[in-house]
Amino acid sequence: MTLEAATSPAEPTGEIVSQPGKLMRLAAVARAMLDEARATPCDTEGCERFRRIYERTLHELSGLLSNDLKVELAYLSVTFDEPSPSPSEIRAAQAELVGWLEGLINGIAAAAMTQQAQAEEQAAEIAAAADAADRPGLYL
Repeated sequence: MTLEAATSPAEPTGEIVSQPGKLMRLAAVARAMLDEARATPCDTEGCERFRRIYERTLHELSGLLSNDLKVELAYLSVTFDEPSPSPSEIRAAQAELVGWLEGLINGIAAAAMTQQAQAEEQAAEIAAAADAADRPGLYL
């Protein structure tokens, strides 16, 4: 599935996400990891595991996104200096990623709704033009 940016000519056009299903699965993983990081205390090994999953999620996401979105994702991505980040660092990084993913998904949904509305408007215009062509004119 390809979604085209449809809101204004100033926005980039083209493929936004190459595999929307995979994006949704990765977003679900990120949300679950954030919930898990909030719910349980994190020891050193657990924090290291969270870091690896976070980094792997970022890597997988970058393979799905347009160049504009890759740049945006790289800008917000956290690079952990320590091999084992603190629980608060993990939670903050996960929360930022989840928020960005939710914004991305909402933006894609809004673009799809805009496209649908435009298509419906065009169909209505075509139907109105066809009705006008079928009506008899003023001349006999």
